[in-house]
Amino acid sequence: MKILMVLLALLCVSAGTPFESIYYLRDTNGSLTIDEVKNATFTSTSSDNLGAENGTYWFKIDDITADREILELKSSHVSYLELYDSNGKELNIMKDTRFPSYFLVKRNLEFPLYLKANFPLEAYFPIHLSDESSFASNEKRSLLSIGFFYGTAIALIVAILVFYFIVRNTQFLFFAFLVFAVLLSILTKDNVLYLFGVSSDISTSLEIFGHYLVGLSATGFMLFYLKVRPHQLWIKYLMLIISGLSTLFLIIYFVTQNIISFTGVDITSISTVILMWVLMLMIAKGLRKTILILVYSIDILFLADYFILHIFNLSFINYAPAQVAIAASLNFTLIAILLLASFKDIQRKGVLMKQKLMFQVQELKELSAYKNVQDADDNYMESLIYQYDLENMEVRILNDISKGLSNEMIALKHSLSDDKLQQLTTSLYSKLGLDNGTDLQELSF
Repeated sequence: MKILMVLLALLCVSAGTPFESIYYLRDTNGSLTIDEVKNATFTSTSSDNLGAENGTYWFKIDDITADREILELKSSHVSYLELYDSNGKELNIMKDTRFPSYFLVKRNLEFPLYLKANFPLEAYFPIHLSDESSFASNEKRSLLSIGFFYGTAIALIVAILVFYFIVRNTQFLFFAFLVFAVLLSILTKDNVLYLFGVSSDISTSLEIFGHYLVGLSATGFMLFYLKVRPHQLWIKYLMLIISGLSTLFLIIYFVTQNIISFTGVDITSISTVILMWVLMLMIAKGLRKTILILVYSIDILFLADYFILHIFNLSFINYAPAQVAIAASLNFTLIAILLLASFKDIQRKGVLMKQKLMFQVQELKELSAYKNVQDADDNYMESLIYQYDLENMEVRILNDISKGLSNEMIALKHSLSDDKLQQLTTSLYSKLGLDNGTDLQELSF
């Protein structure tokens, strides 16, 4: 409980404080030089997200407070960064940081500074300034929360694969694929790949591919594992159509790299996930349904806000990467609980099935033994008939005597008079070379 309270408290902590006011200049053609920018008029804004107004921007930083500070641009969709001071001196970008960062030494710079950046998707520019100690402290907290998230996600994937190899139920493979797709999406959105020198263009392509895989896994799970009733077929066909549109948007994005196709993949992928969840909620019952509602509500809120609304500056959750990581970790924990419940159900069904199979095997053994005895009796009877040239009624009487029936029962069974039965049994004894019915029973058995 204490750990949960600590995690929830961290969700309410901001990861950093942006400028109170950001001065920006939109470079429509991306052709302005530093000399032209110094004489241009900048616009002031207190928002760090202009939504879909993507393109090239210049930012003016008037001064810094401390003698040595770190400037960060905490955006995963940014490229072609350049930073100049008023003398036109270009500063080098720092290495081994999660977001594009610059180390500023006040005495070596002529202010104001001018930062140029290109935003291919949303115009999101959370510019942060912090002193060295604060920067190091924030990096530690951020990396700790991210490490917790990725550790949880990887552990969940490993657990799912272990369950699969134990029970050989391919549903677990679909869950592992889904978690991997979400992990890839958040990995790129968190800009973790920037630490390893991966360019923004490649990272963004991997991000949108991860979004596509989320929707694709939802459609695949619906097709192979969810039993769609006749009155629910419209959901199945709708998911297939939406998945087709998602594939088309993905191809268009790789060709054109435009924001419309990017958001098209996001919207269609989330739509397929929502439809899959609707079907699962129709099937689920009891406590599991309550847990599913909770998990899916968090997922829908997170996916829609984090991947779609944010691009258009319509986000209503004031989140930071650390907060997203913790929320996703809690979500994955709930999914793990559901998987454990499914694993327990599969084990219980496996035990019941094994008991049923053992019972059926025993029945088959008994039937096989009976059949062997019956076959032996039948073969012996056929040899007697062939060897002694018995008539049809004689064969019937022979069979009844072998079963121990009395003369009265045999006569009644075949509607024979006592004289007729005596005549037939006498003929039968004569052909078989016997004296009485007792010898006949012994011969038969």
